[in-house]
Amino acid sequence: MAHVIAVANQKGGCGKTTLSVNIAGCLAREGYKVLLVDADPQASAMKWRMNSGEESALPFEVRPHAYPTLHRDLPKWPETTSHDVILIDCPPGGAGKGSTAGDNITRSAILTSHIVLIPIRPSPLDFQAGEELMVLLDQIRVGRDDLKAFLVINCKPPSKTKVSSEARTVAKELFTAGDYQLQILDTELHTRTAYVESPFSGKCVLDHDPTSKAADEVRALTEEVLRCLQPSSEVASV
Repeated sequence: MAHVIAVANQKGGCGKTTLSVNIAGCLAREGYKVLLVDADPQASAMKWRMNSGEESALPFEVRPHAYPTLHRDLPKWPETTSHDVILIDCPPGGAGKGSTAGDNITRSAILTSHIVLIPIRPSPLDFQAGEELMVLLDQIRVGRDDLKAFLVINCKPPSKTKVSSEARTVAKELFTAGDYQLQILDTELHTRTAYVESPFSGKCVLDHDPTSKAADEVRALTEEVLRCLQPSSEVASV
């Protein structure tokens, strides 16, 4: 059965699609069979895929499914048995006041996932907005004690700032739900040109600029994600 990973955050512009596409690309380049589900009505992953023209330059499949029924639909898909990993690129949405389409799709995606990756930019406003997702995670964990969630520090500025240097400490304090505290992955993604340029070429960073620091970050992050999915003794290095 495929491992299912939801990439989610209440806030838009935090890097969900960048994480989803590049982790999927790294896994695929290492021999894993990967499906990326574009669950965002804005279809950012699908647009990324189409930027390379009719013949996709991405080494994995992209399937649009922006509906709040993923937890019922995905288990019926043949990809759950024919693929190794399924990533779900979620829309902006969490558990704020009032229900929105993004909220419902994100909830559905998390319900069907084994782990949740939460990209977060190191800024006070992003930290505050991201806290809303903790409410949703806490609600879902009532019936899902096995659900694991991890924070990924994303778009970290190259220069040292007070907010940037204290990002991990602040995130650790803020992202708790009752007795549940999110783990923060060691790998941090920085603001780099390759992350900006690669969507325009329709490629993941590893294909757009394989020797870049961005590509090194993606490899390190993907290896961490694999360790989160299964015992380290069974994980192939990337």
